[in-house]
Amino acid sequence: MKLLFLILCLFVLTSCSTFSKDGTEVITRPFSDVDSERKIVLSVGRTFEIVLPSNPTTGYSWTLVIDNPKIISNESHAYNPDTSGRVGVGGNTIWTLKARKQGETSLTFSYQRPWEENTQPTKVVSFTVSVN
Repeated sequence: MKLLFLILCLFVLTSCSTFSKDGTEVITRPFSDVDSERKIVLSVGRTFEIVLPSNPTTGYSWTLVIDNPKIISNESHAYNPDTSGRVGVGGNTIWTLKARKQGETSLTFSYQRPWEENTQPTKVVSFTVSVN
């Protein structure tokens, strides 16, 4: 049973990405905080999502800083609550972004309470994005 579960997990994980002719990994699922070590490579006009775990009942929320908003634009973001119906359980914030022009920029997401000034974020997630 454990072997079957392991095989199923490997299948699911490998089906989320493919490789292009030049060997670049193409991820076909939304990006998340575990992908922050990877460079995101897109073509102009491409829309992509970044999904980050969040729990607004704690007062924390994500803020995004785009180093060069001419290259990448924030199209929208929305909180998607957990479907279990349990009180206090977090969900995800889904950011939809679009590649506007060629170049490279970074995206920095900070998780903190907006009213707490002069405090460090609880978590920071950064991505490097290259648009061809």
